[in-house]
Amino acid sequence: MGLTIHYKGALTDKRAIGRFIDEVEDIAKSMEWPYSILDQDWSRPPDITVSHHLPGRISLEGHAGLKGISFSPHPQCETVSLFFNASCFLTSPWGVAISAEEGYPAMANWQSVKTQFAGPEIHVVIVRLLRYLQGKYLHDLEVQDEGGYWENGDFEALKAKIAKIDLTLNQLDERLSTMKTSGEDDIIERIERVLRDMRRNQGED
Repeated sequence: MGLTIHYKGALTDKRAIGRFIDEVEDIAKSMEWPYSILDQDWSRPPDITVSHHLPGRISLEGHAGLKGISFSPHPQCETVSLFFNASCFLTSPWGVAISAEEGYPAMANWQSVKTQFAGPEIHVVIVRLLRYLQGKYLHDLEVQDEGGYWENGDFEALKAKIAKIDLTLNQLDERLSTMKTSGEDDIIERIERVLRDMRRNQGED
């Protein structure tokens, strides 16, 4: 649960990848956002896989074949990833690794960034940046904005939606903190009942 922006697309002009990275890097620097750049060899096929070598931990091993940049606009916002494979589709190292069993198909993957706990201003910043990049580098970019700001630009509606989700999460946390459970099945059943009650109270059923 939490407000998220989903986006998918491809770089319009492969030759623009250097300019794209440089421009987003300049923006990240000016905003003092931590960022990371990948500039891997597109001519080399990917061989990255998910590793389970350490008990309880998973990691990535191998070559993802990606170029691009990621940045973190707020400590409580997920990282915004803008990485491209050799076919110029937006993807991520994890997305490439997960596709290993399918032979690393060259396709766009939906990317997601949760903004719920970073506030409406950060949500707006990300949407506006995506809109700018769409006009200059990503002409076929698709965005699904759970806050609705991409579609309507209504900041007050966005704030109201975030506040409503915050309230719901706080209510859920309060109810769960008072529960006494006897096992995994019991807590799952109780959580589902709490969520049903909260939706009913909010008129969503």
